Amino acid sequence: MSTDGEAGEAAAAVADRFALPSPTADVRPMDGGHINRSYLVTCEDGTRFVLQRVNRHVFAAPEQVMANIVTVTAHLARTAAEQRAVLRLLRTRADGWWHTDAAGEVWRCYYCIEGSADVPTPLTPETFRLVGEAFGGFLRQLDDLPADRLHTTIAHFHDEPRYLARLRAVAAADPCGRANGVRPEIAHALSFEAVSHDFDAPGLMPWRVVHNDAKVSNLLLDATTGRPLAVIDLDTVQPGFAVNDVGDAVRSGAATLPEDARDGEPVRFVPELFEAFVEGYLGACGDVLTIGEITHLRHGVRLMTLEACVRFLTDYLEGDVYYRVDHPGHNLDRARNQAALLDDVVSHWDDMGRIVGRLAKGGC
Repeated sequence: MSTDGEAGEAAAAVADRFALPSPTADVRPMDGGHINRSYLVTCEDGTRFVLQRVNRHVFAAPEQVMANIVTVTAHLARTAAEQRAVLRLLRTRADGWWHTDAAGEVWRCYYCIEGSADVPTPLTPETFRLVGEAFGGFLRQLDDLPADRLHTTIAHFHDEPRYLARLRAVAAADPCGRANGVRPEIAHALSFEAVSHDFDAPGLMPWRVVHNDAKVSNLLLDATTGRPLAVIDLDTVQPGFAVNDVGDAVRSGAATLPEDARDGEPVRFVPELFEAFVEGYLGACGDVLTIGEITHLRHGVRLMTLEACVRFLTDYLEGDVYYRVDHPGHNLDRARNQAALLDDVVSHWDDMGRIVGRLAKGGC
């Protein structure tokens, strides 16, 4: 069996705890993802699996994360068009859904979704409309799953006032001596204090089972047809607001550059991509969304872009302890890009309202 270094050997030992169909032939790290460590496991019979260690720093109760995933994937499987369209967990040899190692780390193993492909970039309106359809369909499939059946695995996950308060506190404490170099960025983020309270009103929108991290990278397409295949990375699925999923998808997709861009060009918002996503999303949702949710779709975009900016900036000030970074200043690059995108979203605010109004009245 081949492995990629000591980490690969440790992962191979964990892989053997799962009910693989044949011995492992190869275990190697996978690229991508800010949070969890992932390994591609190839068995001697050619079947492949994705082995992941759940990040305890991010998820204090990984067993609850896994319980949510078990509940949600079982629910999705009831209406899935095909088996590949839903993440499938492989049971352990002890007949559980996850393995806890001697160090207390929680591991899971998914069947690899063969014949899948990432969403191609740069995005076109046609492709982003498909992304909207996928996440709208995901919401519709989970509409009859009561939110109280799931654990809240990350408390205050999209609590913007709380994130801003933390940024203010970390900037004042300045644990890594980085605050003086980013005073303008801190002031810019804190200037959105009023916006951070957009969703404070009780009963404004219903509490639903939502993805909570609906980035474009968390969707797989069918490699042959190009159609949406499976929504992945379900760690953050818990009760929340549907409009935050819309906001995260648009933030990650309707921008001229990726959040990690370093070429010096300002990131811009693309209204045509926003329109394409909303058209696909509303069409797939059918009558699931309330009027309050529809009228707050653009607010979700503004708030999730603000949240990304604030969280990246806070992590930079704290010494890059939450998000994985590839180079010094990586989180600062991300924060600055989100700040530029946020400003451009605000500049298109009225246009976004007109787009949503037109699509909603069109029967989507």
